[in-house]
Amino acid sequence: MKHPITLLSLLLIIQLPASAQVDTILHGLKGKIIRAMEKSNAAPGTYYAGLKGNTLGTGLVYRSTDHGQTWHPLHDGQPIDPYVADIQAVAGSSLPGHTLYAGTWKNGLLKSDDGGRSWQKDVHFPSSDIRSIRIGRHNADLIYASTSSFGVVRSTDGGQHWQRNDPALVDSTFRFAWSIEVAPHSDDIIFAQTFSDGVWVSRDQGKTWQKSLDTEGKVCWDMHISDDGGDIWVASSQRGDSASAIYHSSDLGATWTSLPEVPQIGINQVSVSQRDGEETLVIGSWQDGIYIRRSGSWSKVDQRRPCRHRTHRSRWRSICHRQLGQWHLSCEVVVVHNHLRKW
Repeated sequence: MKHPITLLSLLLIIQLPASAQVDTILHGLKGKIIRAMEKSNAAPGTYYAGLKGNTLGTGLVYRSTDHGQTWHPLHDGQPIDPYVADIQAVAGSSLPGHTLYAGTWKNGLLKSDDGGRSWQKDVHFPSSDIRSIRIGRHNADLIYASTSSFGVVRSTDGGQHWQRNDPALVDSTFRFAWSIEVAPHSDDIIFAQTFSDGVWVSRDQGKTWQKSLDTEGKVCWDMHISDDGGDIWVASSQRGDSASAIYHSSDLGATWTSLPEVPQIGINQVSVSQRDGEETLVIGSWQDGIYIRRSGSWSKVDQRRPCRHRTHRSRWRSICHRQLGQWHLSCEVVVVHNHLRKW
């Protein structure tokens, strides 16, 4: 049985001076369906974007080296593989050679050892569906990948070999890892967001897992971990419904609290900014735009200009630009109706 799912809302927050409010979307990524974006651990200001095409052989990877102001396609603007249409995860290593990884839907893992000029499929990777990739901040040879069939798999030798957990462990914990995040202070600690079974944590590189957060059946769409690892936020909502929750932990997932009076808007993104001692929580939704929380109060962010919409059943995209004080917020919302295997 197949179910339609609506994907993807991408939220970028870039701190720029008031005099340099650069449109980060219109330079290279205009009209593109962005399925994944990742900041480089090795090169400040460098980001990678994985794109979705319409047919086989249309999957592209873009790179920005100026904090998202301009974007350029890798592989001379050609698809990274003739059978790839949907790039769901991208990651860049700090190892010599600027190794890049691209996780796809239905076509496994691709790897580049020359900064994206050429790509090869990793035929030994144990899953065809890869949802996110994370590389250790302190050990670039340690790589995690979340899958829809085997939970989280890992490599300890820079992607030369991949390790799956025992089937009994996978069955007793989770198979579908929607996304993963690594603790800033320790590459051994990893959080896995599942589709409907909450958040799990491993403190031994994914060898064993314990449930950290029960979201009561809501989908864990997004997670934000502060740079010092002291605070974690999780965005969750009921699939196909507006019922939403934001969970917060200040002790690395040992305990959680649900934020009160959260807008019931179908939350799917969460980010946090710290500026002048003030914390701003930013959330994105499937249907109702962007909200911010300052000093305990929520407010909807008004658009500076109207967005363009088409019918809900067709693909539509809107490019909105909003200003939060000195923060320039660029948001490209793209809705794609995919037919995936049963979750």
